[in-house]
Amino acid sequence: MNARELFGKEVLDANARLIGKVIDMDFDTDRGVITHIIVKAGTIQQYDVSFDSIAKIGDRLILKIAEGELKRRTVIRM
Repeated sequence: MNARELFGKEVLDANARLIGKVIDMDFDTDRGVITHIIVKAGTIQQYDVSFDSIAKIGDRLILKIAEGELKRRTVIRM
């Protein structure tokens, strides 16, 4: 799978609840791997999800963890 194919995919938590959609990714350029995905949930909420927390990638991303365990990402608006 190409990394670009992840953009816009819906993300479900371990309880099959819709969290949001993938809007960005963080890469480790030394190793050439994705380390985190950024999930937009609602209008201003974003989560920073470790790539290790993903259980399955298909039409949607399914996480190994519940929404309550996700780390909120600080969004700075200018």
